[in-house]
Amino acid sequence: MKNMRWVGVWGLVAVWAFSGCGYTRHTVLPRNMKTIYVETVKNKLDPESIYAYQPGLEMDITNAVIQRLQMDGTLKVVEQKKADTILKTDLMSLEQEGLRFTSLEGVSQYRLFMVVRLKLVDAKTGDLIWEEPNFSGSTEYYVTTATSIGEQKASVDAVRNLAYNIADRIVEDW
Repeated sequence: MKNMRWVGVWGLVAVWAFSGCGYTRHTVLPRNMKTIYVETVKNKLDPESIYAYQPGLEMDITNAVIQRLQMDGTLKVVEQKKADTILKTDLMSLEQEGLRFTSLEGVSQYRLFMVVRLKLVDAKTGDLIWEEPNFSGSTEYYVTTATSIGEQKASVDAVRNLAYNIADRIVEDW
């Protein structure tokens, strides 16, 4: 009877030790995807809605995505002719919304969104691997007396957040 109890206890320990919740941080990329080329972001903003635009934003996003992919290390960033995959990105919109307001109905805090369209393409065949039509990065910032400095920092933070999200979408496929 005592031996049966130990067999049951060890059985429960084994089930607990070898079971999992299914969560993993392993990449889900196909085995043939080892390298990536990141095309320069294309500006597809509506000219009437570019009030939050910072000159050079397309290159800032492109460089931030490349840097984030290099930090991740899952894919090697290479020139186009050596790539297994190509990331194509279009900057679709910059949106800003008020989050907090003063007693006089003025905005004291904003949220800045950058929305892009992403396409990951097989470089050899040209086949679409996946597409995200409305992918975003964002940040929040307070209105200060030097508003342009606050907006510039918010733009940098939103680019960083967007690059992080894009790299995760490529290698993790949540």
